[in-house]
Amino acid sequence: MEKCQYIRESDLPPLASAEQIAQIRAACDQRAMAELGFSAKKSIAAWQIQEVQLRGAVIRHINAGKRLFHKYKDDGSGKLLLNHVQANVTLQSGPDIYVEAVLMQDALIILYAHDHTPGKFRLPQ
Repeated sequence: MEKCQYIRESDLPPLASAEQIAQIRAACDQRAMAELGFSAKKSIAAWQIQEVQLRGAVIRHINAGKRLFHKYKDDGSGKLLLNHVQANVTLQSGPDIYVEAVLMQDALIILYAHDHTPGKFRLPQ
């Protein structure tokens, strides 16, 4: 098994705000408020889990006091993507996965999720 490498603390993006975390938790708790993006739909089929299990993993992550981070743009500018929050979440079945939530208006969120990208540093929990 390959050892995971994590992003250094000094290179991490800022933490999500308490209000953003509350919006994500509330949306995951109410199915109508959390839509799944393409990667999440594809991944839950591959992982053979239900949507409620993915949303439950996000809620457990938050309830355990684990961290959620803002997301940097992929262009290397160091600028943040507005209303994008990401985390390294553990599924109940064991594996850690990458989850991204895009916060929308009216308390809605879109969840994206997939296996960690091989060779890419992971966010700490």
